[in-house]
Amino acid sequence: MERIALADAERSFSRLVQRVFSEGVTVEVNRGDQIIARIVPVGPRPTLQVRDLNAFLRGLPKLDDDAEAFGEDLRAIRSGLPEDRDPWA
Repeated sequence: MERIALADAERSFSRLVQRVFSEGVTVEVNRGDQIIARIVPVGPRPTLQVRDLNAFLRGLPKLDDDAEAFGEDLRAIRSGLPEDRDPWA
């Protein structure tokens, strides 16, 4: 991760933001010995919008005859996991 002094970031802010965008680098901005900001690239935007979620779920394949086998697989996996413990007990 790169570091840049605040004064340098101020002088070349446009160029700095362009590098973060185009190269995907993260840059920490420091004042003296203290990091005061971090400039990070935005992650990819999700292609699925909340308003489209129901249509997406309806379009998923149905389990049909596989439902019972799927349930058995889940039970087998769960039986191999440690039992949940109450942290307050």
